[in-house]
Amino acid sequence: MKTKSFMAALFLSVFSLALFLTSAPLLAEDEHYLEDDHYFISKEKLTGAWMNVTLATMDTPASPDTKNEAKFLTVRDGEEIWTKFYWKTRVLQKNEIKKGLEVIAFEGRSEDDAYCIPENKEEALGGPWFMAKITDLSDMYKGYVTVSGGYKVKLDNMRVAVKIK
Repeated sequence: MKTKSFMAALFLSVFSLALFLTSAPLLAEDEHYLEDDHYFISKEKLTGAWMNVTLATMDTPASPDTKNEAKFLTVRDGEEIWTKFYWKTRVLQKNEIKKGLEVIAFEGRSEDDAYCIPENKEEALGGPWFMAKITDLSDMYKGYVTVSGGYKVKLDNMRVAVKIK
């Protein structure tokens, strides 16, 4: 009798654990290995042809008490940065590509002289990203566009800012 109750308890424990593990919420990564809590930050807005941006997570939201600046922790080294220039982004869809659109692209890898998406999460989180404007669509059929500064960026390697609610 003790064996049956032990086996039933063991089965129930294993079943409960399996149910918990399959239903536990996980942060979803997109095609660039970024999660919903990632932001790109800068100490200034885009004024030239392009600028570097830093991947970070928000620690303190902007408010009138903080002069509308938010506090971020950089993903690469955990540096604390206060800034009012930050962007929540998503992967740009091919049908949204147009001249003049500000985009953020991964700069850490290139193929055929065009910047391409990171190969893995480590590369995405630790590698360089930049912001520029799309300037030339004439090579879209080849799988890339040209952005300000004359850089070629693969069609699947562009992110666009989304409005923050």
